[in-house]
Amino acid sequence: MERVFAEIEATFREPVSAADVARTLGYTPGHLTTVLRRRTGRPLLDWITERRMTEVRRLLRETDLSLDAVAARTGLRDATYLVRRFRERYDITPQRWRRTQRAWS
Repeated sequence: MERVFAEIEATFREPVSAADVARTLGYTPGHLTTVLRRRTGRPLLDWITERRMTEVRRLLRETDLSLDAVAARTGLRDATYLVRRFRERYDITPQRWRRTQRAWS
């Protein structure tokens, strides 16, 4: 598992997929996802997405970068995709989340 999470950490800023991570580690995507799900309760793509969203939140909180720049730095396709994924996960837009975080600081 340590190798999986190290690879996620090393590559999440790029547009890497679960299949890319699995191949790099010498596994098929299905096998690695199954093993990871059994051990953690979550599939590989969820872990990649979680790491990206953690970095998205950090960048939104600590910088004034545009959403396009945040997307580019976190391996997401573009600002539209970032907004959609963020809203699905947190039920709030990144812009509103940023304003809320800054109001609390």
